[in-house]
Amino acid sequence: MWLRPLLRHRIGIGFRQFASTADATSSEIQPSESAQNLKRIGRALESYLRQSRENSNMMARERAEFDLGKRHLANIMGIDAHSMTQADIDKAVEYLFPSGLSDKQARPVMKPPDEILPTFNKYSFDDEGRPVDARFYTYHPKFYTLLSEIGQKTRNIIQFHAELLRSNKDSRDELQTVTMSGTAWLTAEKMRKRIGEKFSDEMYAHLILALDHLSALPGSVAEEKFIEKFREPLAAATSSKIFGVPIPEVQICKETKRRFTEVTVRVKHTKATVKVFEHGTGKWDIDATGFSTFRSLTVREILLCPLIVTNLIGQVDVVATSEGSGGETAVPRAVRHGVSLGLAALFPANEEKLRLAGLLTTDPRTKERSKVNQPGARAKWIWKRR
Repeated sequence: MWLRPLLRHRIGIGFRQFASTADATSSEIQPSESAQNLKRIGRALESYLRQSRENSNMMARERAEFDLGKRHLANIMGIDAHSMTQADIDKAVEYLFPSGLSDKQARPVMKPPDEILPTFNKYSFDDEGRPVDARFYTYHPKFYTLLSEIGQKTRNIIQFHAELLRSNKDSRDELQTVTMSGTAWLTAEKMRKRIGEKFSDEMYAHLILALDHLSALPGSVAEEKFIEKFREPLAAATSSKIFGVPIPEVQICKETKRRFTEVTVRVKHTKATVKVFEHGTGKWDIDATGFSTFRSLTVREILLCPLIVTNLIGQVDVVATSEGSGGETAVPRAVRHGVSLGLAALFPANEEKLRLAGLLTTDPRTKERSKVNQPGARAKWIWKRR
């Protein structure tokens, strides 16, 4: 029994010595780790500041070269450099460097470096090296800032809708949704350029879901300008990829509220104005005559060709008027071209099918004139010795 107090005393002394040693060791380790962390933060901040300075110097150098080239170009074209606008620069470059390349991105350009070179994301830090914006730690601060803004606008519209319902007022005009017909959301690549930040396709899908929810709310017309910043016309991206008449813009019929397109095309000496209406029943009206008026199978195949390619037979209505003289197939070919352009505008998913089938390309062929002292355009008289 007399050993227990002695053992307790000895064990207590040992624990106190071990605790004091551990405290001393931890006090020695903590300053060294904090110093290393500060050193890492200092290196990262120093690297960021160095890259920011290099980017600023590079942009200043590029701007100086652009201004020098602008003065040389103005001297060549005989224009005042101080009053020369970007439109004048584009016209001068197009005049001095004519190009037949169909893709505009392959043509020579001269634009300010801010529009061509990639942007450098600049952040603000406090005196201790901490970023001022808390979203800096998300690795995508601009993307999540936009998501937060969309969420705040969504919450405001929901609250506004609830207040109107409680007030029992007639507010049909205030509760309208945004009209998005004829436009589509920006693609992932264009959205990255608009925001100025790279993000994954999954994050792009989340962003589109948030924008769809905002635009579908009653009263979203209040944020129409904000929503339109992230949308583009359906035919804007494809009008430059085809030869001839561009893809028309989608319009809304005031009477029937249906989407339709109107385009004027030409085949040889025949000019046709074609209207294509969405949500139709397969009705044809060509110069006040129906589809059954054309008895030739060749003509019927020509008219139905774009609808067969896109699998839209019986889903659209076509109204066309023609002018000028032409052969048996001139009017059907002109109507086919107009219908193809209208389908490409109303149904952008089928634009590539129509382009690959050659239905969006203008036919520039015309009848060749007869040559003097010859029986035809290419035919020659039979040569005889005598």
